[in-house]
Amino acid sequence: MKKIGVAVKENGKRLEHFGVCEYFIVYNYNETSHDIEYDNIIFSSKDHRPDTEEWEKSADSIKDCDIVICEKIGFVAKAEVERMGIKVIESEGLVESALDDFINVQIKRDNIKL
Repeated sequence: MKKIGVAVKENGKRLEHFGVCEYFIVYNYNETSHDIEYDNIIFSSKDHRPDTEEWEKSADSIKDCDIVICEKIGFVAKAEVERMGIKVIESEGLVESALDDFINVQIKRDNIKL
């Protein structure tokens, strides 16, 4: 079972930029059955002060996730999140569509015979 953190806006319907994301919806992903189920919501403790790196708060919020899906992510933030062992997937649009795309890619990978 893997945990997927999805950066969201608009009441959890659309993907958000990683660094400005106020909260993440976390899903459990079963790699065998490719089922995804809601787990919880993680709120990021943003303070929006000019002397702080907001992406650091986002990274700290998802430290227990294996994968993060977001609209965009800066180069430094992406490098740090990947250093934490979290796979970063950039996508656009609706959360539901991004999760469907993720599952379809995983299923295709499973079907590749080497």
